[in-house]
Amino acid sequence: MPSPNAISRRSLMRLLGYGSLAAGAGASLSACAPPTTASNTGTAAKSGELGSTLNLATWPNYDDPAVLQRFTDETGVRVNVQVFGSTEEMEALLRAGNSGIDVAVPSQYAIPGWIQSGLLQPLDYDKIEVDVSGWNKAVVDQEFDPGNKFTLPKHWGTTGMIFSEELGSELSSWAEFFKLAPTLDRRALIVDHQISSIGSAAVSLGLDFNVGDEKGLGEVEKFLKSIKSKLFAISSDTQPGLRNGDTWMSIAWTGDGVQVVRDNPAFKYVIGKDGGEIWSDNWSVPKDAPHAEAAWAFLKFIHQPQNAADNINFSLYPHADPAVTAMVDAAVRDNPVIYPAEETIAPLSFATAETYNSPLRAETWARIKSS
Repeated sequence: MPSPNAISRRSLMRLLGYGSLAAGAGASLSACAPPTTASNTGTAAKSGELGSTLNLATWPNYDDPAVLQRFTDETGVRVNVQVFGSTEEMEALLRAGNSGIDVAVPSQYAIPGWIQSGLLQPLDYDKIEVDVSGWNKAVVDQEFDPGNKFTLPKHWGTTGMIFSEELGSELSSWAEFFKLAPTLDRRALIVDHQISSIGSAAVSLGLDFNVGDEKGLGEVEKFLKSIKSKLFAISSDTQPGLRNGDTWMSIAWTGDGVQVVRDNPAFKYVIGKDGGEIWSDNWSVPKDAPHAEAAWAFLKFIHQPQNAADNINFSLYPHADPAVTAMVDAAVRDNPVIYPAEETIAPLSFATAETYNSPLRAETWARIKSS
């Protein structure tokens, strides 16, 4: 039985226009869906009503500083970017209370728990003026947030591997990645994220990406402990090592992979043919956001097509709004890493809520990191 927040990858492929694959998820927006009138006339609220600061909890290299500065220029509100290495870290801060976060960007697997625990407030569509009725049905009105009452999709993407031509060979699978990693004299990196790193290592061992049983996780733990001392690091900030030559290959999310390849053609980003991860990240406003009015103004601003398109051209992750996609650079729209082909994403899996919330996986990851 699928997880309450699981998204069928077959439904995803169908919704993305990849032929007549299995029917299922992706129903039309429910009656409780957000209003369908939108305006792109700018942020209407006066700066005095918004305060002077917006605290944004997000991921590395996720937003164009020039776009954030544009918001400041228009509203007088400075965006304080807080970069997190995992959704777990973000969630711990929210659950502790008084986090100071105004806008958070959780991954899809965390959202049901956040809603259930009252960590998020319903989106104020009258203020953000967003219409999702024409957005990509693969990432709106999903079971983790029916009707998008609490979240709006920011990006979706994949977890793949990036490697330098200095390796002297091409990689095409996680089995190849993890076989080569310990031979590179501390030149390989895995991300500080139990879902992506445990999942990718599990796939390399012939296990399910969402492996959760004691035996399977024991195999992954034993393997990752055996190679940990031969890795460069476990870190979610993948780009610096690749750019300065400290690392020759790394687990990487779509945007990091494409950004590095864009700036250095000696690198290549590949999605594992043996499986791996597909995911979505989503805008949200915490229940105790200290600057809620600024949050609504920011969400209105960032969803205006030109602002969103500029942000996508920087981050290199796909957007769900076709009006935004039409405005991004052609090189982004036509990039098969950003918009993968059917056969490329077919082996991939969404992480489930069970995978995210599993105490056994959390304990396994903690032991791996501390070994």
